[in-house]
This record gives sequence, structure tokens and C-alpha cells, in this order.
Amino acid sequence: MALVIKGSSSGQVTVDVPAAAGTNTLVIPAESGNIITSVSTGTLLNIVSVQSNSTISTTNTSYTASGLQASITPQTVNSKFLMMTSGGNTFPNNDSTEIHINHYVSVGGATADVVIDSNPRGLLRQNGTNGEGKFMQSTLSFYDANTTSALVFEPYFKTSHSASTAYFNQGSVYVQLTVMEFAG
Repeated sequence: MALVIKGSSSGQVTVDVPAAAGTNTLVIPAESGNIITSVSTGTLLNIVSVQSNSTISTTNTSYTASGLQASITPQTVNSKFLMMTSGGNTFPNNDSTEIHINHYVSVGGATADVVIDSNPRGLLRQNGTNGEGKFMQSTLSFYDANTTSALVFEPYFKTSHSASTAYFNQGSVYVQLTVMEFAG
């Protein structure tokens, strides 16, 4: 026996179940949007990418928001996320200064918290006499969501010395933040 659902003005969808022993149940979620019935672990579900060519800098020795944010709502509660920051023109303006870069996430509008732990995911150190070596950044983090609440991912950064400016990006180039959601 087949279930036929007719469209409001034309067409129809037929759901036909092959012969199967026992009783099987398909639970349809009470929400709008796409219905994901099954996906293999590691399947790419969603990707969000943002970029900026603005100058982003700080003299703060505490982690400071970069303003580069990627928002995504998990499609499943077991989703895993890969967060990547790349490109840009990152540099300190003083010798022997370190720039620490860490990924943060805000869950459902709450205060952002570090993704992995207190160790920086990106670390740039200027050791030289001219004080202006420039680097391209490449920072990766993995995040286990355990929620379907909206997530906002953002790189944070700080300088090791308040007398030194840490540049997360210089306005002549683009820095990019990409977040990918995978089935868990």
C-alpha cells in the first residue's frame, strides 16, 4: 500500500514502502525546513564562509573579538564543526611580540567561549630588528556542537605586550573564516 500526498494546486508525492517484516515507524520532526532522515558520519551538511579586507588590530593583552563572524544553525544535534581562519596579513609592530589567535563560539546568543582550550591555535612571533615581519595565518579548530541552537564562530586575538599593536589583518588583503558542518 502506498501513501499519496497531493500538492495544493498540482502534482503529488508518493511514499511507497517495500515489503518489510515487522512494524517500522518513521518519525517526522515538528519543524519547518529540510528533513534529514539519515546521513553517514562525516557527510558535509553545511558550509559558511565570510571574509574581510578591513584593518583589524589591538593593543589588548586579553583576547579581543576580531569582528569576523560566521553564523550557522546545526542541522543535527550530533554535528561536528571545522573552523578555519586563513589568509590575511598578520603581524606585530614590535620585536619579540607574540600574537595569539584562538577560535571562539557563541551558542544561542550566549557569551562567546573558547572552542578548544586555553592554548592558542595560532601563534605568531616577531623576532628581528625591523619589527615588521608579515605572515599569512592558518588556524584550525574542531568543535562538537551537541546542540541545534544557532552558533556564531569568531577568531579572537591578543598581543603579548600592551606597548605593541597586534594586527589580525591589514586592510590591503583579505582574511577569511570558513566553518563546515559535518554529520557526527
